[in-house]
Amino acid sequence: MIDFERFEVDELEFHKNDILTIINSDDEHCWIGELNGQRGWFPAKFVELLDERGKNYSPAGDDGVDRLIIGLVRGSLCHSLGAVFSHGLKRPRLLGDTGCHPWHFIEEAAAKEVERDFSSVYSRLVLCRTFRLDEEGKVLSPEEVLYRVSCHASSFVYSYVMEIPATIHSINMSHDLVNAHMDIKFRSLICSGLNEQLLHLWFEILCSSVKVVSKWYHPWSYLRSPGWVQIKCELRYMKLKHEFVLCGLYKRELAKY
Repeated sequence: MIDFERFEVDELEFHKNDILTIINSDDEHCWIGELNGQRGWFPAKFVELLDERGKNYSPAGDDGVDRLIIGLVRGSLCHSLGAVFSHGLKRPRLLGDTGCHPWHFIEEAAAKEVERDFSSVYSRLVLCRTFRLDEEGKVLSPEEVLYRVSCHASSFVYSYVMEIPATIHSINMSHDLVNAHMDIKFRSLICSGLNEQLLHLWFEILCSSVKVVSKWYHPWSYLRSPGWVQIKCELRYMKLKHEFVLCGLYKRELAKY
């Protein structure tokens, strides 16, 4: 369910979406498991038991196996969210009448979120280093997952390197290699959010960036109305009811490139 960092030799380190084997679950709070030949204990609340009966897995992902999922996610869902992000979008002269795309707004809103979070993260690190405080296993916030904050620990002193190969930056890097259109980047971001089960929170982060939203959208746009909260609630319902494993770069979309 979430990451667990190893600080002691008898602990088992794992990351979200890893599948490990439970060796002993007698204790209510601490279980023993095995992953990649390593055994150790971990907090029981950090994992979720899976019922493997009758399930078939494929490295191609859900959208590589079931064409219905392709239509629902990359078709209906992405088209609907694209319409929301396009409604009332301003046309900056710098980009020309046809050059403006919601991806431009998403990139700027993401950058502003990194700037805003950096100061608070830095303050916490200064306190930890000054007073030599222990930190428990780091649980990434939705913002940190979105921007791929990289954390490295060494004894009591923690060195955190914030990298902007974020989900958004990673999409730009991989998709620019094949000259993919911004529509495809947008769809890949939606799929990444579904994979992480954080799409509703990522949507909230973008819509809550008031200054950037005001810069890119007209007052009558959907993102500047209270209506976006209802969409967030609907996306959260998807998170509660469904789990997805979707390909970040869908090969059939790239066939024409």
